[in-house]
Amino acid sequence: MRSTQLPRIAGILPCLLGLVIGAAKPVDSAELRMIAPSAPGSGWDLLAQAAKSALAGEPGSPDVVISNVPGGGGTVGLGQFLAGASDTTLLLTGLTMLEATIVNRSPVMLDRLTPIARLSADPFAVVVPVGSPVTSLGDLATAMKADPNKISWAGGPARGIDHVAAILFARAIGLDMARVNYVPFLTSAEAATAVGEDHVTAAILPLAELDAELKAGRLRTLAVAGPGRSDTIDAPTLGELDVPLELVNWRGLIARPGLAAAERDRLAHMAQLIAASPRWREAIARKGWQSAYLDPEAFGRFLRAEQVRLKEALKGAGLLKPQSE
Repeated sequence: MRSTQLPRIAGILPCLLGLVIGAAKPVDSAELRMIAPSAPGSGWDLLAQAAKSALAGEPGSPDVVISNVPGGGGTVGLGQFLAGASDTTLLLTGLTMLEATIVNRSPVMLDRLTPIARLSADPFAVVVPVGSPVTSLGDLATAMKADPNKISWAGGPARGIDHVAAILFARAIGLDMARVNYVPFLTSAEAATAVGEDHVTAAILPLAELDAELKAGRLRTLAVAGPGRSDTIDAPTLGELDVPLELVNWRGLIARPGLAAAERDRLAHMAQLIAASPRWREAIARKGWQSAYLDPEAFGRFLRAEQVRLKEALKGAGLLKPQSE
């Protein structure tokens, strides 16, 4: 759910950005703080724990201290990160946070910060109830184009990333994005359950959120939205079915704005060590995530492109207020 603290926090972010660039705290190379902008046990936290474990096996690596700051789709953690700016503090970020900064009109967008590395990805997948008369992606697209109101899409809260996913799918098949019949639930997991129980026609959700319903045999996967096929799901990609959409729930690391190149390179080297660690790969495999490493330059380009894509989707669906421009 969206935090009631967001308007107050968003209001102080411009001042914090100026302070961050102007005067960062001294470097202490013996310790690295990672802010996981979510509760213990959640996706960002599990990623931070896996990164900590990976670095623990590397000689000379700093001790990693994890701070959990949940709320606002990650924007509460973003605000605290900026308030405590340090060369030795990293923020776990991802698709959800990027979308939240756009929807909540954050004055500090992620492209203002220093990208360090993209680390993992969890592909979205298009699913329907196992007993649905919709047996292929073609069937689903045809039904949506015939009458969008008859095809209901389940996902987390309205204007959240699951909603954006449904909008992007509609655009990819040539449908007016504003005509998506979206049914919001409190969480993605609840949405997956609703589809599995045949209360909603379809969903496009990250595979990790679909795991329980897929294992229970209550869902049929029509396609995955990753760049390649999944190792765990027998389904084609959207690209194979001529639907031009790739969408993954990615996560990565960012540092303070204005970080010196030498310090950025030091943090990027640590991210490389994480991505190459067998401990890391084993940890994310247990969650069904994929390794998706991008270096700072590539991650920066990716962030900017994702920001544009999400903003266009929200705007095209009429979900982005004029103040967001």
